[in-house]
Amino acid sequence: MQAVILTAGAGTRLRPITEHIPKPLIPFWGRPFIDYLLETFEGLVDEVIIVIGATDDVREHVGDRFGSLPVRYARQPYPAGTGDAILRAEEMLEGAFILNLGDTWVPRETLQRLIESDADAVLTTIEVDDPENHLGVLCDESGCVVEMWADCATVDAGCFRLPTGIFDYLRGMPPRNGELRVLQGVQALLEEDATVGTVLTPNPWLQFGDHEGREGVLRVMRQMAERVPGIEASAGSSVNLPATGCEISNSLVFGPGEVVNCTIRDSVLYCGRRVEGETIDGEMTVRV
Repeated sequence: MQAVILTAGAGTRLRPITEHIPKPLIPFWGRPFIDYLLETFEGLVDEVIIVIGATDDVREHVGDRFGSLPVRYARQPYPAGTGDAILRAEEMLEGAFILNLGDTWVPRETLQRLIESDADAVLTTIEVDDPENHLGVLCDESGCVVEMWADCATVDAGCFRLPTGIFDYLRGMPPRNGELRVLQGVQALLEEDATVGTVLTPNPWLQFGDHEGREGVLRVMRQMAERVPGIEASAGSSVNLPATGCEISNSLVFGPGEVVNCTIRDSVLYCGRRVEGETIDGEMTVRV
C-alpha cells in the first residue's frame, strides 16, 4: 500500500511562523513534524508520495528515502484544496492508499486499523468537546458513515484510506468555498452506496494547522509527549535565530531578533528584537 502526505498548504493561520518555515517542517521536540509522520508509516506502507507546494523545502529535508521508505513527490503549485492535491498524485498511485494531512499525526494502531478495514473507504474520526468549524461525521452502530457535515461531536480527524475510484468523482466536481476538498469525493462515494467506514482515533488530537492558529502549535507541542513514542523530556529545541547563554527546551524560537541569557520552556516565541534575561514558560509570545 502507498501513502500520500499533503504538505502544499500555505499555512496562513500560523503566520508569522510560516513566514520563516513551512508548516510540515515546524520543529516539535527538536524535529520537524513531518519526521514523526514518516516514522509512523515505516513498516506499514511500501512507499510515500508527498504533495509539495511551489518550493522544495520539504523535498530537500526528506530526500528520496526516509529510513526504509522510498519517497516520491507530486507538486501542487498553488493551494487549491485537498481534493486538487491528491489529483496531482493520481498517476503515481497503484491502488487504495492512505491519505494523511501534513499537520496531523495519528497513532500507528489507527493506521493499522485503516489498512485492515473491509470498507470501501475509511475515515479517521475523533470526539471533540467543541465541534464548531470541523466536519461532523454521523455513524451507525457498526461505525459506517450515514451522514457527513452533520451536527455532532464526532469529527473528521485528517487521515483516510481511499480507493483510486475517488478520482473519477473529484475530476468533475466544482470547488467548495474556493477549494476542491477530498471530502467532496468521499461524499460522492457515500451517495453511490459505497461503504465508508470509520476508525475512532484517541485523544489528544495532534493536529495544529486548523482554526486555533498559533496556539495550536503550543497545544500539540505539549501533547505530543503523551502520545508519540520516542520523545524524551530532555529533547532539545530548534532555534532559528541567535541564542546565547540560553536554556531552551521543547520550544519553537524564531524570527529576526536575538535571545540572550533566557530560559524558554514549552513555548512558542517569535522574537523581532533582542530579548535578554527573561523566563518564558508555557506561552505563545510575540516580542516585536
